[in-house]
Amino acid sequence: MFNAVLADPRLLKSSIDAISNMIDEAGVNVGGDGMRLRAMDPAHVALVDFELGKEAFDKFEVKGSLVLGLDLDRLNTILKRAGGGDSISLALDEEANALRIRLENTSRRTFNLPLIEVGEEELKVPSLDFPCMVELSPGILSEAIKDAEIISDHVTLRVDKDSFYVTAKGDLGNVEVKVSKDEAVQFEAKQDARSMFSIEYLKDMVKAGDIATTVRLYLGENIPVKMDYLAPNVRLSFLLAPRIESE
Repeated sequence: MFNAVLADPRLLKSSIDAISNMIDEAGVNVGGDGMRLRAMDPAHVALVDFELGKEAFDKFEVKGSLVLGLDLDRLNTILKRAGGGDSISLALDEEANALRIRLENTSRRTFNLPLIEVGEEELKVPSLDFPCMVELSPGILSEAIKDAEIISDHVTLRVDKDSFYVTAKGDLGNVEVKVSKDEAVQFEAKQDARSMFSIEYLKDMVKAGDIATTVRLYLGENIPVKMDYLAPNVRLSFLLAPRIESE
């Protein structure tokens, strides 16, 4: 048995929108603490770790624990139909073996999303030692990725003792976005760090900016970047492998 009501659709909508272009399908774990999704993209380049606590829901009832195997692209398409004033109800329809999604405001719209078979193996998040951490507004990062996309399909994230940089270069020129440590919410740099990443993945990740007021980036020298979007009762983290540079 599972039955939940979410009055603020933004938390689930923006999170699934950010995840679904990278992860085709996944098992969503539902238990007494809320909902959790941890999965890796088919190319094994990005890992997603998402938690939506039961406190985020107006109503949250579950018997024991269960895993909902979901086509995330189809789920995203349905959630996009929810307006800002809609509430979202989620329930397990055991007879139909589906997740029932109900959008309610001035009307009631009900979708049944069939459950699919997924592997239930628990993914482990790699333990990495990050010498740098930068916390800033999600909007700054999102706009920087958009600027870089004009120039190239990859971007370099760099930190020195004074600033955080997003840079890109290509046949069309180059671009640099600089955020000084005084302009960041938090800034820690034990050493200089520099890694290159695919813009296609970052474009999806920054969609999560709607759920949080800040984003934390953990960086090192040619190692994965960890991005944490944090807000009350919700956490969405990404781990993205670096791209090997060729000069």
